[in-house]
Amino acid sequence: MARRRHRGARLIGWLVVVVALLVAADYGARAYAENLAATQIRKQGFPRKPHVAIAGFPFLTQAIARHFGQVTITSSDIPAGPVTITRMKVIADDVRMNASYNGGTAGPLHGTLFISLGEVGRALAAAGPLASLIAGSGGLKIASVGGNEVRGTLSLAGGAVSASATWKVVTVPPHEVDLRLVAGSGLPAVVRGAVQNIRLTLPALPAGLRLTGGLNSSATGITANVYAASLSFGS
Repeated sequence: MARRRHRGARLIGWLVVVVALLVAADYGARAYAENLAATQIRKQGFPRKPHVAIAGFPFLTQAIARHFGQVTITSSDIPAGPVTITRMKVIADDVRMNASYNGGTAGPLHGTLFISLGEVGRALAAAGPLASLIAGSGGLKIASVGGNEVRGTLSLAGGAVSASATWKVVTVPPHEVDLRLVAGSGLPAVVRGAVQNIRLTLPALPAGLRLTGGLNSSATGITANVYAASLSFGS
């Protein structure tokens, strides 16, 4: 009886070891595949290799089928015309690899991009008449005031005059962010007219993504939704 219990305990011990090795192999293969995927995805317009995370366990069964249910892509500091996108997080559904594992398709893709208030302020500071006003002043300070609105404050004439403007931030699909003036104080008439509607036209986003209209503002920046119906990558 004692011998039988000993054999049972030893068998359980071996099973634990085998399971641990399989799990380690699964995670190792996943990390290798994520690195390869990041290299391929970078070619879709990302300035550097993004971080890629493949969901689901076990990984090896997905790899054998060449079909991954969900892949998360994150990247940061993406130049986009008048602004730099602070960070972007995108989920790619239904990722299918070709037989050679050097390309495939994915889609749909959905996620968000985030533009910091500092980047918004920099884009506003370069907008026509504001640029000449800001020269030699304390600069333009941007803050969120809720309701998808941001307020810019500016000291003019060495601090003798204070001006402010509040814009509502909206997305205009597929590649435009508009700042629409809703209130202003101390702005010269010519400047007020010029900043009624400031358009920030973004160039083509990575992976064929487009703005979809949804937008949220916070104390640190603005977040917009992005989407692409499909993506082909690799060769």
